[in-house]
Amino acid sequence: MKKILRTLIGHGHNLATRCWAMTVLAVYWLNRRSLGNAEMQSSLDELNKVLFYLGLFCIAVIILAGSGRTFYPTDVKKIFDQKREKDRIRQLMRMYLSLFLFFFIVIHWRFFFFGVVKEIFYLDLFFIAVMLPLEIERSLRFRYIGNTYGKDPEKLERIWKMMMFVWHIVLMSALTAGTYWQYTIVFK
Repeated sequence: MKKILRTLIGHGHNLATRCWAMTVLAVYWLNRRSLGNAEMQSSLDELNKVLFYLGLFCIAVIILAGSGRTFYPTDVKKIFDQKREKDRIRQLMRMYLSLFLFFFIVIHWRFFFFGVVKEIFYLDLFFIAVMLPLEIERSLRFRYIGNTYGKDPEKLERIWKMMMFVWHIVLMSALTAGTYWQYTIVFK
């Protein structure tokens, strides 16, 4: 049960981060598409507000799940274990395939029944494509650190903690800047 909870918290944290980024991209894209078209802009205002509040919800999940992660100890040696890495990649591939199938079915249904603009379909596919490079970057970063410092557990743990500290400063800065930007667009 503990292992399942850890996995759900970890994936929830990562998924909420990506979903937040998607809400920022969606507000940007919708705002850009509606520039110069007052009728379209007025109809998209409500959608932009929903996306803004969805982004705030994602931030709450990010912070709560991130806080939950701090309460269970991180055994750095387990993080960089090659067998665990293969299992993690297999697990992530299943998750992304499931997400892709779910989103594809929902998007197709929406497109087919409601005649939604083709560009929204392409935007949804773009959002899915945004998640994959982020995961590849994370995987490469983990492999590099594990292969470079894996023989010295104390140094590995120091590097790991410093990397997480810097990464979370970057994440919090992006959350702040992106949410402020979203706010200025949505509530102008």
